[in-house]
Amino acid sequence: MSNTSTIFTEEHNIQTPCKLFVVGDPQVLLIQPSARHEEKNDGVRREVDLIAQASPTGFAMVFFDCVEWARALMPWADDAVSRDADVGRHAPDTLRFIEHTLLPWLRERFGALPCIIGGYSLGGLFALWTARNTDAFAAVAAASPSLWINGWGEYAAAHPILSPQATAHHSLNTTLQISTPQHITTTTPIHLSLGDREEHCRNQRMKRIGDCVRAEHTLLCQQLSPTAVTLRWHEGGHFGAEAERTAEAFAWCIEQIAQQHLDPQQPESTNIDSRRNIFYKYGIFFINTEYFL
Repeated sequence: MSNTSTIFTEEHNIQTPCKLFVVGDPQVLLIQPSARHEEKNDGVRREVDLIAQASPTGFAMVFFDCVEWARALMPWADDAVSRDADVGRHAPDTLRFIEHTLLPWLRERFGALPCIIGGYSLGGLFALWTARNTDAFAAVAAASPSLWINGWGEYAAAHPILSPQATAHHSLNTTLQISTPQHITTTTPIHLSLGDREEHCRNQRMKRIGDCVRAEHTLLCQQLSPTAVTLRWHEGGHFGAEAERTAEAFAWCIEQIAQQHLDPQQPESTNIDSRRNIFYKYGIFFINTEYFL
């Protein structure tokens, strides 16, 4: 990252640890659940750096820590994921935390910017589930989502994506912001991806993932439009290049949002390094919340 990084910390009652990255002048918000496996090899920082390299649009990105990954993100129980009785009960709590605590915290600081939800594996599954339960998100970045869980196909078919209703307006810094609710319905861009070896694993349940993701892509093209959805095939299995795959998904979503919402007269940065040197922050903060994560 840039050598001009500024470290800052805000401490609240320690409930939900979050990591905030700000690159350039934010015009979009990114939210992603994270866990220990995403911290390996500096994966979180690398993902942010890759997004910054791929997109000329400034952004603020928060990773919120899921101590119990499956408990926080699974929309319902599935013994193939976990036999823990609490798994499948707390995804609504996690979504309430995002909508009523984390997103207002971000918008208080950066304005009413469009927000992209995304994640990897169960995080990608959770992102697709949230977009069927709220219209708070302008796009979804679902990298190698765990769509092989029992009942997903039936649930997805019965619950279309809730595209946000929004009206664009100029703020003092000329960033085009979004206010809700209004009368202009925007189409939610969705990026799906999968490793080309994931469907060739030995696990009989998980090897369905190829067909499940293809079916999700077909369904989303019908529910939204073929131009709003993309399916990217990567080389490799499920465990590898998580940061790279997720970064590509977020960068694609940012590009789609920029075409829909952002100010076409806003000057583009001349290059990535100069943009990042203008304003780059990284910090750890804690949000006090009653919700279980």
